[in-house]
Amino acid sequence: MLAARMLAALMLTAPMLAAAGYSYADGTLDAQTPDGAPLALSPDAVIATGNDWIALPDIRASDGALVTFNVLSMHDRGLLQVQGSSTVASGSEQRMIPAVAPWIAAGAAPPGLQVTQWHLIDDWIPVATARSGSIQATITYATPPQARAAWIREVLVNDGPAAQPVRFGVTAHWGGLARVIYSPSMIIGQRLQSAAPTGIARTQVFSFLENETVFAWTLGYPDCAQTHSAGDTFTAECRRVLAPGQRAVANFIVSVGLEETSAEYGAHVLAAQLANGGDAAMLAAERSWIEPRLRTTGDSELDRFMNRNLLFTSFFAWGQTLDTEQFVGVTSRSPRYYVSAAYWDRDAMLWSFPALLRTDVARARRALDVALGIQLRDAGTHSRFIDGVTLEPGYELDENAAPIIALAQYWRATGDTIYLMQHRAALAGLLAGVAAHRSPTGLYGTEQDSQDENRRSRYETYDNALVWRALQDAAAMYRAMGDGADAGNLATRARDLRDTIMRDLVVDGAPGARGRIFAFGWDGQHYEFDDVPPGSLLRLPALGFIGQDDPIFRRTYLWLHSSSFAYSNAGKPYGLPGSYRLPDTSSWSIADHLRLQAGRAQALKILRASPWDGGVVSEQLDPMTAQSIAGGGAFATAAGYLAATICELYCQPRPAPAAPP
Repeated sequence: MLAARMLAALMLTAPMLAAAGYSYADGTLDAQTPDGAPLALSPDAVIATGNDWIALPDIRASDGALVTFNVLSMHDRGLLQVQGSSTVASGSEQRMIPAVAPWIAAGAAPPGLQVTQWHLIDDWIPVATARSGSIQATITYATPPQARAAWIREVLVNDGPAAQPVRFGVTAHWGGLARVIYSPSMIIGQRLQSAAPTGIARTQVFSFLENETVFAWTLGYPDCAQTHSAGDTFTAECRRVLAPGQRAVANFIVSVGLEETSAEYGAHVLAAQLANGGDAAMLAAERSWIEPRLRTTGDSELDRFMNRNLLFTSFFAWGQTLDTEQFVGVTSRSPRYYVSAAYWDRDAMLWSFPALLRTDVARARRALDVALGIQLRDAGTHSRFIDGVTLEPGYELDENAAPIIALAQYWRATGDTIYLMQHRAALAGLLAGVAAHRSPTGLYGTEQDSQDENRRSRYETYDNALVWRALQDAAAMYRAMGDGADAGNLATRARDLRDTIMRDLVVDGAPGARGRIFAFGWDGQHYEFDDVPPGSLLRLPALGFIGQDDPIFRRTYLWLHSSSFAYSNAGKPYGLPGSYRLPDTSSWSIADHLRLQAGRAQALKILRASPWDGGVVSEQLDPMTAQSIAGGGAFATAAGYLAATICELYCQPRPAPAAPP
């Protein structure tokens, strides 16, 4: 049955494989690389891929090594990270001992890998090209959607005039296990490795024990016969002599589990699928999952960036915990982002969720289930662990309003009123949380701004406009549920709030402004003229609060882009307004300017000029060079915000695939 399903997947996606530059025979892929432009990567760049169960966040562009890989753990309230070193690693990935490293050695050459080029299949599956002497190698990194494993496939071809002996394989370094919540901390325990039981051939098991095994992973090497180990290092090696034009293929499997048996069997099952269905069918199955989630703008360059980040937010802002199998949300599953592996309502619901809604409605509903389920109790709290427990206290108005707005977006996109009814109590609780922060002025107060910083100005314009949006949306949802009275009350509250914002938060006094503009905020006595990109005044038109041609908004826009605003970045080639905490050009600012006629050209210029973090959205870019600023890379929720904005503005229906001849 399994082989039949795999073959069916291959037949369904054969046109896609051929279009990508792959051929197939007897279920085995050849050594070609995908068509399309190679990735433009700096020597110190990394590439990410993964699925719900396993994340490969930092495949080195230089040599294809997996510096780390990780899983989500509810028990540990974050990520468990396998690494090659026994201490917390920091700085460039190039200096770190990798957890898993593929290599080749032609003739007497030493083992190693020098990647010359990278491509992506379907904007998600990395393919590296390398060479050793007359041997050309193609290495594919796949993470089949349902597998608790990653699959590394090495294909070697001798394109020289003479026979060539070659060794190739994978080396694993079992250096340590770290828990990641923001930053990694090493877990104290015992690391063991041994061969899997006789029934699971050619698999090495790596166990982590405290007073019992708490995590295990394996390296499967079904196509290699030689192995050797020393200390924490284990190598699986294949040996061949390739005639001119001859090829060799080997698969390697990295699987994860709660203990030895589950990890061993994950590798065993994937190896059986590869043996029974063939490599091509396995890749086709992953592609058949990805392909319906790809979108097009009609611009291939923009499509590559957009789709890579739509997929990145899907798999690196969301995933399933290995121990409880619960679907959870995080800022990022990559250690390259400085506050990875924790949950924010704002990040999940305002930034990542719209991308899910545009690519996978069922997945978007699962994300809403997180916000309205395990994370509901402390909604509005600055940040939480993945199990909903408070991580950083402090009330944020945007965090409280975010799930309401996301629920309305889901309902409008699907018409699923039944889902609204099922979550009516959650909606009422969120609205009650917002209402508790209404002041006698009629404005709503927050302890922290959208940069998670305490500010004197509790009554912030953007946050109050977001509450206005949430009240409007809630009124529409109550009306859809047949509750006219509550709908009317919410609509009245929204109308009154808008009047109060326009009366109390549009003022004179900004240095250099040409009249009344939106203040950043107010403490009841003093006004503050400022902005913060994650919750910018420039987003007010996108909320529907005010038109971008309104004179008040236009004056606000001009002031934020003028030298009168300390963080305007005015005059810099890739500059957009920043803030005291994020002084450079941010991903949010690019997304917000894409929606504005006055800022769109500059936003597109920056978007296209930047290499980002290996093509993945980073928090900030240098306004002089458009280079990614270290520390804020691989920002999964922000990747969703920018990619969804691009799609909202530019996506068009995809052409139907050509029928096979």
